[in-house]
Amino acid sequence: MRRRATTRCAVGLLACVALSCGSDAREGTAVASPRPAGQVAVEVETARIRLGSIVQRITAPGTIEARREARIGPEVRGAVATIFVDEGSWVEKGDPLFQVDPEPYHFALRRAQAALDRTRAERRQLQADLARGKELHRKEIVATESTDRIATSVEVARAMEREAEEAVALERRNFERTLVRAPFAGSVVRRLIDEGTTALVQPQTIVIVLQETHVLEAVATIAETHFDAIANGDVALLHIDGLPLPIQTEVLAVGDSIDLSNRTFRVRMAVPDPEHHLKAGLFTRVEIIPSAKSEVLLAPREALRNQDGRVHVLTVRKGHAVVTPIEVGLISEDAVEVLAGLRIDEEVVVGEAARTLGPGMPVVVRGYVP
Repeated sequence: MRRRATTRCAVGLLACVALSCGSDAREGTAVASPRPAGQVAVEVETARIRLGSIVQRITAPGTIEARREARIGPEVRGAVATIFVDEGSWVEKGDPLFQVDPEPYHFALRRAQAALDRTRAERRQLQADLARGKELHRKEIVATESTDRIATSVEVARAMEREAEEAVALERRNFERTLVRAPFAGSVVRRLIDEGTTALVQPQTIVIVLQETHVLEAVATIAETHFDAIANGDVALLHIDGLPLPIQTEVLAVGDSIDLSNRTFRVRMAVPDPEHHLKAGLFTRVEIIPSAKSEVLLAPREALRNQDGRVHVLTVRKGHAVVTPIEVGLISEDAVEVLAGLRIDEEVVVGEAARTLGPGMPVVVRGYVP
């Protein structure tokens, strides 16, 4: 009887070992706990958290723009007499664009010049009178008070002469402003008023829109989440419909403020166009490639899941899938930077199971993804 009892105890012990001590022979796999009756373990693949480098490509819609655009109107009032350019005209800096009727301003200039000539003549006459008065005073023919009055009149005449000189300068400036010249070299993209108009043009009226089209820039609006990722000098690719290859350039300037209406900031890039094939206003898909970050923790992008607005992955612990929240940084096509939540060499579920597996389900690791 004692031998049979000993035999039954040995068999029971072996059965216990077979059920509870089975484990995956690979290093790092936890010992599976007894599964409830009816639950079948799901085979999964895992990948290890590793150190590496990551580059996040940032894409956004953009527009090709001229580096400068001037909306040019007259600086003086008057009817437009002549327009020297048409839409599409190329002008150099200083070329005439249009002219307001100059005749009224020429007349005003001549009148101011005549007034200046009169005041100068009056000042010269008074100076001559003063010289004679001083001579007569020296001979004691006239009193000191007389010469003093003439001296005062000379000073008043000089002040009036200076005032007349300023009036001439003003009228000459207005006359010169009737001819409007190009502030920089560029293309005329809009001509908003024709010659022969009978309405008086006000100083705020726009006649010509001029763009510096030989120097183009791409402007993109980037989501504020990438504000810290982009810097001057970063490589950028401009994808434009009709061009077989993207244009490679670099970031010129990153905006310092966030647009509160759409939570974006502006980024400007130079657009090399030596043959002048491109035009301002073209749409472009901008792809910015910031500098790589090295020696950071990386997880496979396919391991990510989003639940209740938080990013998490599934890890395998004691034979079960466990939800592990993580904090991510840069995201590339196949990897993400792990800022918190995981350690190097930890394993996360990848493949189809990473998207469909329920938390707490029993799993069996069948292989590793490099």
